[in-house]
Parts: sequence; C-alpha cells; structure tokens
Amino acid sequence: MSALPPSKGRLSWAFDLAVCAAGSVITLVAVVRLLTSDRLDLTWVLLIVVGVPLIVIMARFPLVLSRGETGLEVSFESAALLCLACFHGGTGALGIFALGQLASQLTTAKRWDVRAFNVGISVVSGALAVTTMRALSPLDETSLHELVAVSLGCAIYFLTDYVVSAVSIGLERRTSLLAEMRQNNGVLAGVLFVAIDSLGYLMTIVLRGLPPWASVLMAVPVLTILVATRSISRGAEHQRRLTALFGAAAELQGAQSYDEALETLDGQVRSVVARVRAGIRDTPPGQGEIGVPLTTGDRELWMVSPAGGRARSTVAADRQALETLASVGQEALSRLRLGEQMARQAREDALTGLPNRALLLDRLGRAVRSASAEQPVAVLYLDLDGFKSVNDRFGHAAGDDLLRTVAARLRAHVRDGDVVARLGGDEFAVVVEQAQDEAEVTALCRRLVGAMRAEITVAEHEVVVSTSIGVAVSTPGADAALLLRQADMAMYRAKALGKNQYVRYEGSLGQERVKRLELIEALRHGIEHELVVHYQPVVDLPAGRTIGLEALVRWQRGGVLVPPDEFITAAEESGLVVPLGAWVLDQVVRDAPLLVAAAGHDLDLAVNMSALQLRDPGFVAQVGRAAAALGGSRLVLEMTETVLVQDDLETAETLRQLTRAGAYLAIDDFGVGFSSIGYLQHLPVSALKIDRSFTRDIDLVPRARALVDAILAIASALDLDVVAEGIERPEQAALLAAGHCPSGQGFLFARPRPLPEMLETLREQAADAAPREISARGA
Repeated sequence: MSALPPSKGRLSWAFDLAVCAAGSVITLVAVVRLLTSDRLDLTWVLLIVVGVPLIVIMARFPLVLSRGETGLEVSFESAALLCLACFHGGTGALGIFALGQLASQLTTAKRWDVRAFNVGISVVSGALAVTTMRALSPLDETSLHELVAVSLGCAIYFLTDYVVSAVSIGLERRTSLLAEMRQNNGVLAGVLFVAIDSLGYLMTIVLRGLPPWASVLMAVPVLTILVATRSISRGAEHQRRLTALFGAAAELQGAQSYDEALETLDGQVRSVVARVRAGIRDTPPGQGEIGVPLTTGDRELWMVSPAGGRARSTVAADRQALETLASVGQEALSRLRLGEQMARQAREDALTGLPNRALLLDRLGRAVRSASAEQPVAVLYLDLDGFKSVNDRFGHAAGDDLLRTVAARLRAHVRDGDVVARLGGDEFAVVVEQAQDEAEVTALCRRLVGAMRAEITVAEHEVVVSTSIGVAVSTPGADAALLLRQADMAMYRAKALGKNQYVRYEGSLGQERVKRLELIEALRHGIEHELVVHYQPVVDLPAGRTIGLEALVRWQRGGVLVPPDEFITAAEESGLVVPLGAWVLDQVVRDAPLLVAAAGHDLDLAVNMSALQLRDPGFVAQVGRAAAALGGSRLVLEMTETVLVQDDLETAETLRQLTRAGAYLAIDDFGVGFSSIGYLQHLPVSALKIDRSFTRDIDLVPRARALVDAILAIASALDLDVVAEGIERPEQAALLAAGHCPSGQGFLFARPRPLPEMLETLREQAADAAPREISARGA
C-alpha cells in the first residue's frame, strides 16, 4: 500500500526483510505449484497472459485517502486475485497474482527495498485472504455462503496490508502501532476496498453463467471505477494542495519583512505536502527526499520534504506543488528584499555602511526625547582635515578608501552603544547616550583625534589626515536638529582654532555662526555692487619706480570697509571666492588702460587666485581673455603654497594651461606654509613673493637676513623673479636692494589705494621721472 521512509533502524530492517522473505517463499511455492499443476491447461495459460498485465494496470489506479501526513493508498488489483481464486477451484490464483505484483513493482521507479516490501506485503495479504476463503467455502458454487467467504477474504487482505504497513512505518518512525493505526479514513478505506474488490466475485459469477466473451462486459464498470477512483484521489489531493498554495500566497502578500516571509514560507511547505518534517533548509535533498531550490538573491535555500511513507502517486504531485510554492515564494522574497534594500539605502551610507544623516537624526531624536538633565546626550561632529587634498591628489577611489578606513577607526574607538554615522562628504558624527560623565566624553574626543592622526595607506602612499571635532551636549527641551547644528558650529570653531582638536559648543558660538552666515549671505548679494578694488604698488628697488600693481579686493558694506580677513575666509568656506575672484579679474581688466596711461608704461598686474578657482571649468578661458586684453602688460596670478601642496596631476595641468593662456604665476607668502622647493622643480612658477614675516626683521635680526638671502639664492638659481613684501622702513629696502632683491612692496612705498588715488600717484611718479630722463639725455 505505501512506500517506506529512507532511514531505518535494525528492528525496522529486520521486520521489512521478514515480510519480504515470507512473500518470496509464498510466491515461489505458488508459482511452482501453478507451473507443475496437472490442471495447467490453455485456459490457465490465457489467464496468466491476461491476468498479469491486468494486475499491473489496476495497480496504477489507486484511491488515495488522507492518512495524516503519510496518506493511505487503496489499490484494487486484489480483485483479480478473488476472481481467480473462485475460478476452477483457485488452482494457481496466488501464483498469477504474485507474478502480477512482481511485474507491477518492477515497472515503478521506487527503491529496490521499497519494491520488495510492496511485493512481499501484497503476496502475504493475498495468501491469507485465499486461505480464509477456502477455509470457509470450497469456492466452486455461487451462493450466499461463498459471497460471505469472499467478503471476509477481502477484509483479511485489507487488514493484513493495513496492519503490516502500520507496523513497518511505526518501527521506522519509532512511534507506536496504535498511533499509526489511528490514522484518518482507515475504516472508510476498508469499506471501499471490500466493496470494490467484490467486483472480482462479480466477474466469477459472469464467467460461471455466461459465455467467456461476456466477461468483456465487465471491462466497462471496472474501467469506470478505476478512472473514478483515480479522479477522486487526484481531485482531493489537488484541492488540498491548491488550498494550501492559495493560503500561502495570501499570507506571503501580508508579510512585512523578508524574515517574516521566509518563516511563513517554511510553514507553508509543511502545509502543501502535509509533512511535519518538511520545511526550508540550506542543504539540498538527500536520498528518499524531494526538494526544490529556492533562490533568494545571494543565498540558495531548498524546500525539502520526505518522499517516503507517501502514496506512490503523490510524490510527483508534491514536487510540482513545491515548485509552484517556490515560484510564489521567490517573488515575495525578492519583492521584500528589494524593499528592505531600498529602505536600507535610504537610511544607510552606501560607501561605509554607517547610518546616514536621516537615520542619525531619527536615532538622535529618540535619544534626546528620552534624555534628562542627569543623563544627557552628546553629539560629536567630525570633519576631516586635509581630505580634499588626498582626494585631489590620488583620485576619488583613493578618497573612498580613506573614508572607509576612517569609518572603521571610528567604530573601533567609540564605546559600545555609541552610534557612528556618515553625514556626507568627509563629515561624520557620533551619538553618545547617557553622557553625564564629561570626562568620558572628553576622553572619547581625545581617542578619536589621536586615531585619525595615525598614518593611512592610500594608493600605496602613506598619508596623514586629522579631524576637527565639535561637541554639543543636550539640554532639556533641545531637539535633534538643533543639537546637530550646535555640534557643527563647534566643529567650525575647532577648524578656526587650527584644526586637529575638539571644541565644545557654547552659546557664543551660535551667535558667531549666525553672524558668519549673515556675512556670507550679505557677501553673496554684494559681489556685484559693493566690492571695490584697491591697488598697491610693486616697486623696482634699485630704481625706485613702480613696475606693477597688486589688486586687492575690498568690501564696502554700508559705506564701511569690511576687513579682508573676515570676508575672504567666509568666501573660501562658502565657495563665493570663485565669483568674487572672477569679478576682481574683470575689474582689473577694465582698470588696466587707465593705470597704464597714468604710469606711462606697461605694468605687471597681480591678482590673487584661490585653489577653488583652479577647479572652476571656465577659469582658464577667463584668464586667457584677460591676458589678451591687457596687451603689453603682464597678468600675474598669485597663489599661496596651499594650492601647490596638493601636487596632483589635475592641478599641475591647470597651472600649465594658465601659463599657456598668457598668465605669469607667483607664489604668495612664500616660506610660511610648506617647503615649496620640491614643487618649484616641475611647476610653471615665474616669481616668489617673500612673506613679510621674513622681511620684518631683516635689518634687526641676522638670522632673518640669512633666510632672505637663502630665498634670493634659490630664486636666482631657478631664474625666478622675487618680490619682497612688508617693506615699511628705508633700512629694509636698502638691505634688500644690496642683496640683489629686484622688487618689493609695502607701506614704505604706498598703502593699498582705490583706483582714483592710485591713478593720481602714478601720474605724479611719471611727472617726477620725466625731468630726470630729459636731464639724462642732455648729459
């Protein structure tokens, strides 16, 4: 009736082998008796030829009833045995039936032990049934007594098959016989078996009373019953599976997460195949199991169900049902995983895997709401110092590696429970809950500052970056956005104080930040209407005449000049230095004809250049137009050493493009930022401007004079022009001229002046120089 589970203990194997042995002995005896019987005539030969295939066919049409999770398969090939047993005294009936069962099992795809057990149990059940019938009736005359004997034989066949199967399954599963016997539909199966197998006796009555050809008429009810039983079996199974599949689809649609859907799917596997031991696992099916792969992106799972202990006609249908369930499950899992990935991307930084700003504000908001005056929340706002130069020098891929390393260091140095997030660019934040111990927060800041200073390998180069940290601690009534802004303000204060340190937020910082933002906004609107250019002369030291002018931008805000140190820094931070520089360059081009006319000769016109302008795609073209418009005068672009320290290919190429466009490059404040000697070897620099910190004490401190002499020697060796800045006393000018410094500028000659005053000064110098030139020619 049923196949066996794959894994069996010794007792289970012993019982099954005993059944097989008993069936084999009975089969051998029955076949030998059939073949050696003196009644083996043409009729029995015909019965063998017809009966064996008939038994094979009838075995393919079982009625499957639910037997818990195993199912109960009721087949009706035993009807042929009953007919043969009542025909001609039953000689050879058991032999033909045994041959039919053997042929039936040989044509199935089951394991050899399962097929052997099925043959054995069928033959043993058939032998007991025939023995019972013969004990109650001679089986040679149609009568009520014979009908009762046949019915009892049918019942004995069913009970033997049912009980022996239950014992085998119980031994395999280590369950009690009573538990296996209590499976559903056992009584119904027995009644149906006896009723339908009685068709074999009906065939006997037909053959006894009618000509042999009349037996063909029995084919109609037999085929009808077989087809009907198969349809009923399949219909019931299909209904159960479809109900389970529809339920699975409905539950999966309601799942809210990937894990919930996977758990739901695991339960539905058991529901679809009606097996307690079925489910989802990460290993493929083994022997005696059926399995269907469940692909869920980067992970492969399997829907697996035991194949043993099932009605033989249900295994293929179970596999198809699992394949359908796998398709439904994969669609739901893929949808939920995609949704979770999108949600994670919306709240997680893709580069570092840290929470992003949105998730940080959410967690910070919850932390602030639950904080108290005794247990406040602290926020550390971190910005890397020097990240941009690394990014520009080695490329964005190297910059990304640096950010990932920084993220790993932050996670390694914070406390358990602290939240580390990336806010964007090179900005990070740390949320510290229960920050009542100020010393602990301070220690954390020191650890992070120290951790960032350690060398990092980027593009096979060792680089060092530092970090500026702003710290803000919550107060009752504060919200997350406000706390983060306060930490941001403190971070900017740390930057202004020299970087590589931490600063705690105070109320005054908020006022400074507000003022700075107001200043930036006012500057944004004042670039076109409130900026003016003042000019400071560059003097030929030996001759004492003006040979050039440096253009210095001034901001007349409400009629009052704003100190350059205030708004230039704000312009750099906000990016306004790009449009501001463009405006200054255009203004110099407009003023140049007036300045040249007043001086009476061409001039070097110097304009300060920011590193941000080098990244402006239109800057080179603007410089080219300006240099061409100046005619015989030279356009000098002054840059600080912070521009050169980037030393990346893009910066070097932009500088070369500027020189090809007609500009002359000068290093402003030379010597105070970085050692630029290495950069002077391969960058197109034309002039050095010695910083005022060197010239200030040249006439007072011998070492200062020695440093200036060294710079002059370097410039002479590299064939560079030199301008000494900050000359305020005649003694400074005399020493510089004696040291062969060609030119200088400072308050000794003139302070920066607006255009009208500078034009007047140039005219006066030109007028004073004219008589000396005439006198020189006369002499």
